[in-house]
Amino acid sequence: MIDVCVKIPKELNDIIGDTDSTLYVEALKEVAGKRIGHAEKRLDEFREKASVFEIKYGKSRQEFLKDMPDTPEAHDDWMEWTWLNKVITELSGKIDKFRLVAGQ
Repeated sequence: MIDVCVKIPKELNDIIGDTDSTLYVEALKEVAGKRIGHAEKRLDEFREKASVFEIKYGKSRQEFLKDMPDTPEAHDDWMEWTWLNKVITELSGKIDKFRLVAGQ
């Protein structure tokens, strides 16, 4: 758990001061719900980019790693494909966390 500190103008204290933490939880759920759609769109874009390599080499990344051609192009593709795989994994994890917060 982390603590979150929010600074607000003194003028808003009358409104927010009477509010319990439920409001903040609901606001966080709302934000998480909205972030899911954005993150899923980005995830689809990265998966599409990774699929270009699967089509190019006619195999999954794992199969490609087993018998990667010894060429500069294959090495460059390996680096980009590995990065894409890392981003896809991290983004999938974030989406899972957003869903947990959003109650989905």
